[in-house]
Amino acid sequence: MADRYQIATADRRVHIVYNGRKEDLTFDQLFPADRLQSMGIREGMEINANTLTQENIRMALAQHYDVGLDEFQDHYIEFQNGGNIVVRPDTTFGE
Repeated sequence: MADRYQIATADRRVHIVYNGRKEDLTFDQLFPADRLQSMGIREGMEINANTLTQENIRMALAQHYDVGLDEFQDHYIEFQNGGNIVVRPDTTFGE
């Protein structure tokens, strides 16, 4: 049987627009168990849209893309009801 971490992350996605590309990453890809502590996520914490902070997500993205944390400071992070997360550059529509 899958452990709690696998169940919580198996079907959840982070939809990201970064560097002109759109990408869907699974929580497993973005939050590998061996790097959770370095992202400020305590051991045993369930990983989902309700328990993560924007800072956790920015840290995970910076590690995934091997860039500085400031690379995602201007990105808008939306926690969706279904448990997925959308990350995109902050934009203004119309004026």
